[in-house]
Amino acid sequence: MKKYIFNFFRKLEIYEDLHNSKGYKKDLTIAISKFIDIGDEESAYGVYTAFFKAYWIGVQESDNPFLELTKTIKKYEECAGRLIDNQRDHYIHSVNVFLLGIAIFSANEKYRKYFDDYALDKKIYPDSYNTKNEEFFYRWGLAALFHDIGYPIEITLKQANKYFNFIWCYPKKVKCKKSSFVKIPHFDKFIKLPSLKASMKYRTEFFLKYPRNKIADKNDSVSLLAEYIAPRLGISSGNMKKRMRFFIGKMEKDGFVDHGFYGAVIMARWYYHLLKATKWNPAYFYYPVLDSATAILLHNFYKHVLMKKPFNLRLLRAYQHPIAYLLIICDEIQDWNRKAYGENDNPSIEKDIKLIVNNNGLRLLYKGKRAKNSSVKISKTFVVNECDIFKKGIRIVKGGKHG
Repeated sequence: MKKYIFNFFRKLEIYEDLHNSKGYKKDLTIAISKFIDIGDEESAYGVYTAFFKAYWIGVQESDNPFLELTKTIKKYEECAGRLIDNQRDHYIHSVNVFLLGIAIFSANEKYRKYFDDYALDKKIYPDSYNTKNEEFFYRWGLAALFHDIGYPIEITLKQANKYFNFIWCYPKKVKCKKSSFVKIPHFDKFIKLPSLKASMKYRTEFFLKYPRNKIADKNDSVSLLAEYIAPRLGISSGNMKKRMRFFIGKMEKDGFVDHGFYGAVIMARWYYHLLKATKWNPAYFYYPVLDSATAILLHNFYKHVLMKKPFNLRLLRAYQHPIAYLLIICDEIQDWNRKAYGENDNPSIEKDIKLIVNNNGLRLLYKGKRAKNSSVKISKTFVVNECDIFKKGIRIVKGGKHG
């Protein structure tokens, strides 16, 4: 994988490095190189640090809130994850997903074209980065590194249900008939996000650039996510919002948590308040941040909701949402070196991983054996049309020459 990563970084341009004499690209390269060689929690934290330092909006604080968020997730997973049956690492996993996506972008011309056509159209988003590959790097970093930030909510529910099942089993071996439910307290208040306003100094310029920005009229994160996704998937925003609201009730009724749904809401809230406080360009939120947040939503929601009634959508296409498309692929196949915390989980012990990716296909070669809960038959579990970018598809192969 290393050759693809460093080929990407040779071409990458970072605006702050070029215009404000920063050294973010160098820091990122060093951190990523160390992670590839070591792959532990400390080196993963180095990648998170380098990325969120490079893309920190506003005044630098003593504690970067996004780094604090990732550290909290790590601590919670390590401690709480031990009390449930099956729980694998998501902290290192997210960095591996991040790097795998970069490798695919670097080696696959088809994917690069889909992304550029989608995200770099100045008629739609005039403020996209003009620097080489930086718009992708920014959006992909947000989506990949944050895609599991809702997982602690899911762990909490699993813990509660395990204990409830335990206390129900005496005096007979019976299980609790109804699952409990966990959600963000005062959820309607949590998702409230009134429209961001450009500062008076730039308001005229903003409305000249974005005369049809209807999405800014929405005042909560669920509506914002729905409004952003719907036209890209060919469905009405009203129906999308209705289904998302219905899904909240379904999670409560059926006793489950979709960590992607909550992760998207959390990310939207955090970035909204950051941009509101610093009074930066609202477009930075309504385009790249919402794009990444909706990718986080779709990496579970697409399969479990949108491919079912009433939408019955088919496989997600690369042109519809390139970041979500890539996140689903990378999240599905990144199973190597995943530490197990759960009591009955089996760690993934593949070793000597070798990635081969080009315009025709992707092959992942490994030695050792895969964990019981690893996805083996990729073509049967994917919800994306992999042939959009890989003519010969995706294969995970045991053995093979690793030369």
